[in-house]
Amino acid sequence: MIDRSQPSPWVSFCISTYKRPDFLKTQLASLLDQKDRNFEIVISDNDPDGSARLIVDSFEDSRIRYFVNEENLGMIKSFNRSIERARTEYITMVTDDDPIDRSFLEVIGGLRQQYPGYSLYGGFLRAGKATDDVEEIKKDFFISEILPPFKTPSILWSSCILKRSDVIQIGKIPEYGSPHLADHALIVLTGSINGGVIINNMYSNLTQHEYNFSKFNFETYTSGCYGFYNVLKNFIDQTGIPKENELAIRQHLNKWFITCIFNLKRYYKIRKNREVLLVLDACAKSILSFPFMRDVKVKYYFKTVMLYLKGSVGLLKP
Repeated sequence: MIDRSQPSPWVSFCISTYKRPDFLKTQLASLLDQKDRNFEIVISDNDPDGSARLIVDSFEDSRIRYFVNEENLGMIKSFNRSIERARTEYITMVTDDDPIDRSFLEVIGGLRQQYPGYSLYGGFLRAGKATDDVEEIKKDFFISEILPPFKTPSILWSSCILKRSDVIQIGKIPEYGSPHLADHALIVLTGSINGGVIINNMYSNLTQHEYNFSKFNFETYTSGCYGFYNVLKNFIDQTGIPKENELAIRQHLNKWFITCIFNLKRYYKIRKNREVLLVLDACAKSILSFPFMRDVKVKYYFKTVMLYLKGSVGLLKP
């Protein structure tokens, strides 16, 4: 193994992976190319047979720490294992397929040194701000600033670092039966402990491919929507932070719902898969039955009619 004789790592990239060796290999090569080299990579392999071991060993880099889960724990529990196994003050959550800019740690680590004492340092897109503008956001208003899409059009957990002790304080990544929105919940819950520092830039992006979890497992959209709302609503009630944060939850869910459902409908419309389109309709109706989703009903049905008029087959049929 390579000993680079570097100072102790200050941040951990926390990864969960499951039988995707090509994605993992590309991701590790990218992470190891960070300009700031003082980090560790903590991998929780959700395959009990340890199928990722050969990929990890091929890098011969002591900064990679590899663990095999005793069973397939599911995505969230496996990610939480990587948090538990991290040895650093800060962590960044990373999937095995979403790339991170090589300047990420250099820039965000600089924010941490310049603005000490916060729970989160990240690069998100902030509406109305110039590129690379930096904001300090207080804990009581972190949810109401970060969740509304008209204030923060894009957030990713792989574009921020989180103080590990604060992540543990909130119970790590919330488990409510779905991975959907759990990353966003982790971001705003952690930021609500001691606030955050945000630079108006993104240092990661989502990779779209045929194996994305989001293209299947439609029942998890329903449980994800319900779970996300209740976890954050309970947090607001228990901590007594301003009630305007609750409105921000609904605004975030409305945008998430419309974006996800119609991306899926367009995807399966192109493939002329009427059976899946009907399942998506049922999923959407289930989500719209939640009282906190009532504000988006009119927009959903309008967009559904428009999609139908453009030639989509079966979207409005029972």
